[in-house]
Amino acid sequence: MLTNSVRGICLLIFLLMLAAGCSQGGGGDGSLNSNPASSAPKNSSNSPDSETSQLEVPPEPAEVNIYFSYNMQFEEIGLKEAVEKQFPHYTLNLIVRGEGLQYEDVIISQTPIDLVYESTAFTVARIQHYGLDQDLQHWIDKYDFDLSVFEPNILAHSYASNSEGVLYGLPFSLNRYGLFYNQDIFDMFAVSYPEDGMTWDEAYDLARNLTRLHEGEQYIGFTVHPNNIMLNNQLSLGPLDLKENKAAVNTDQWKMLYENVGRFFKLSDAGIVPTSEAGNGRLAMVLDPVGFSGNPESAINWDVVSVPMLKERPNTGLKPASLSFFLSKISQNKDAAFQVMAYLVSEEIQTMMTRQRAQGTPLVSTAVKESFGQDLPQWQGKNVGALYYFPDAPPQEPRDPGLVDVSVDFSAPMREYVLEGKDINTVLREFEEKINQDIAVKMAEMAD
Repeated sequence: MLTNSVRGICLLIFLLMLAAGCSQGGGGDGSLNSNPASSAPKNSSNSPDSETSQLEVPPEPAEVNIYFSYNMQFEEIGLKEAVEKQFPHYTLNLIVRGEGLQYEDVIISQTPIDLVYESTAFTVARIQHYGLDQDLQHWIDKYDFDLSVFEPNILAHSYASNSEGVLYGLPFSLNRYGLFYNQDIFDMFAVSYPEDGMTWDEAYDLARNLTRLHEGEQYIGFTVHPNNIMLNNQLSLGPLDLKENKAAVNTDQWKMLYENVGRFFKLSDAGIVPTSEAGNGRLAMVLDPVGFSGNPESAINWDVVSVPMLKERPNTGLKPASLSFFLSKISQNKDAAFQVMAYLVSEEIQTMMTRQRAQGTPLVSTAVKESFGQDLPQWQGKNVGALYYFPDAPPQEPRDPGLVDVSVDFSAPMREYVLEGKDINTVLREFEEKINQDIAVKMAEMAD
């Protein structure tokens, strides 16, 4: 008969062997580059019975709830299917912002949001305001995620989107601006086509030659959406002071930006022509992410060149207007959510999006960039390299912590300058006063 001490020793040995066996079981290393569907232990040629000697531990199922501030048709364009194929143990639930589903609604209802799709520019106004900001560094380290896959200035804008300089989201998409031109109008008036790398002055000379009344039709040389060009300006200027709760638009640099674009609108009595009129056949050039490409059945012969450059900031594009997937602080499945967002910025998904949707990519990959619009008939043979001709403008320094944030309408001052004929100095002074009033109102609301 075994003594109690011997039994104890045998039991201890058995437990140690069991623990060792469990530690060698399946489960994988958590690598984002691995296929979760193939996590079974591989058989060894020297151990034909190894398949039965180890127990496969299946990935833990999880639900990932994604809140979309903008309806980007995630399911319709095949992203939901692609993600769930890559991660068959994850189920995606999609929530699109709308009536009854505003940020306040989902917060009050305690909906467990895991990811948020939002403009990077609204990191403070929305992500932080609603307490959804989650520093990604822990998961970047845990899954050895390589941030060098992103264009440096696009990633820098994500870091600079908040006063802490923290990365809360991974950039997923962005508008790529180009100078689209109607070749038929250029041919009609025997004007040479625009070229990549032009300056704003050279673009203005073309617009001036093409803005004319011809056979009863008014042709417009150039247009752009004022809010877009000012918000994403090549000088990386922001409208708010970096150190104080006040505006910072009544400056020589903002004056130069408004005068530069305003002169194009002053070429005709038509004033600020909406970019939506690109398809009417009377607009020669439009600086836009879509331009003449929006209608695949359009009869307009068009192509695209790079955004004109400022002589004050040569070889620089616009600030990147990116949309990001943010990991939510209130997520109950942060590991699963991070794996999903990391897969969404993979070359596989980014190539699919840029080929099928003509969507700008935040990735540095040349192959992904060159695939832009290649599944779309209207983009065949076009100068897609123009959309990435210049590096993006660098970010502005982050504002100090604790400063209030207000929305700014850049179009209203342009209308006053162009349509009402106000002096630019008066326009900018009143613009600054308006922003300061909005800041004061916001501060009073926060004090209540």
